[in-house]
Amino acid sequence: MLSPRLAAIRAPILVIWLAAAVLAAIDFLRDVEPAHVRLALFIATVVVEVLALATAMAGRRALAGDDPTRGASSAICLGLGLRVAAELRLGLMYLSAVPSVILKHPALADAFLYGLRYLYIAADLALLLGVVRTLRGLRRSGLGIRTRPRDLLAVLLVVPLPLAVYALQADVVPTPSDHGIITFRLLAASVGALAGGYCVVLAGAALQLGGTWAWIWGAAGVAGITRALSFVAAAAADHALPRAGAILLEQGLLWTFACAWLLATALHWQHVRRF
Repeated sequence: MLSPRLAAIRAPILVIWLAAAVLAAIDFLRDVEPAHVRLALFIATVVVEVLALATAMAGRRALAGDDPTRGASSAICLGLGLRVAAELRLGLMYLSAVPSVILKHPALADAFLYGLRYLYIAADLALLLGVVRTLRGLRRSGLGIRTRPRDLLAVLLVVPLPLAVYALQADVVPTPSDHGIITFRLLAASVGALAGGYCVVLAGAALQLGGTWAWIWGAAGVAGITRALSFVAAAAADHALPRAGAILLEQGLLWTFACAWLLATALHWQHVRRF
């Protein structure tokens, strides 16, 4: 069970997540321009991701210098930081606010538009490193943590996601200006699914501890799964689903990802402050 203090953190984050998701759904059903709905939800997502980064850094600072989990916390902070940088780039593109000095130089424009999107993959790799380090730390803690068959079964539900992305992209013809988009999506989906799978395994291990740790890494597990599913939604926008609905579904999943990481980092910060 969570303490009342930690439960007081969980409730508002869950309310914020639900409120934004419901408002976005209502606007979509009212035929508000889908691009406007996505932009509003995207801005909310970035704000929450910045809060998650700040909270993760506060949690890391609260750890002792010789704490064995400090390296894992550093990797998670790096991952969240790289993601915020990637989101700021995407925000400039959504708002048509890319500096003209970049657009006037083809090499800079290509690096900004196509190269920097790989920050998302770098962010997922850093988060994966943090999760792997945390899982190893739990296994070496002497608490009897072990991977259970049902944890591995949950991983099997995440592994096929890159295959789904590949199937959805098989018949898509990329635009002449962006031949690398399919490769990027397949690579990102593979890394995202791997990170999501490890998050699920870590959540299963944390459930054996119960209490706060179960909630912290359970939230990380939700984040990993929704991040992996977002790649399928993005791929479906070009093939299986109406584009407007697919891109809103993708952003809704990313909104869930951001809120889940905010919940995980906020609970971790409050937990380590008590010790």
